[in-house]
Amino acid sequence: MRRTLRFVIVASLVGCRSASPGAPPAVSVGALIKEYHESVSAARNKYDGKEISVRGIVPSAVLMPVENADQGEVSLIEAGENSGRKLACWFSREQAAEFSKVKSGQQLTIKGVFTGESGVELKFCRIVDQE
Repeated sequence: MRRTLRFVIVASLVGCRSASPGAPPAVSVGALIKEYHESVSAARNKYDGKEISVRGIVPSAVLMPVENADQGEVSLIEAGENSGRKLACWFSREQAAEFSKVKSGQQLTIKGVFTGESGVELKFCRIVDQE
């Protein structure tokens, strides 16, 4: 019984590691948007429901959660890109303090769960790196 319990605890701890040496690198927001617009179905098959890391530039102010909202939003674009295409990244009220420090023009790497239902979006976002 104890041996089984130890195995379950160790297995769950190993499964909860945040960064593994073989973790895929962050994809650029431009590459993700291009892939999505070339084939929505292929991009959705590849990414929907998966947690991915995306890096890009914040073009404008972060929309913080308001009184009755549970989520805020930050957009990312590719550096030097003026096509108007962007990634929407939704974050929880719990992440608001971290996102409140983000400035327009800043480069971010964000991790979130991809959803391609209504465009290129990540949900449950958190900041991985900021420059």
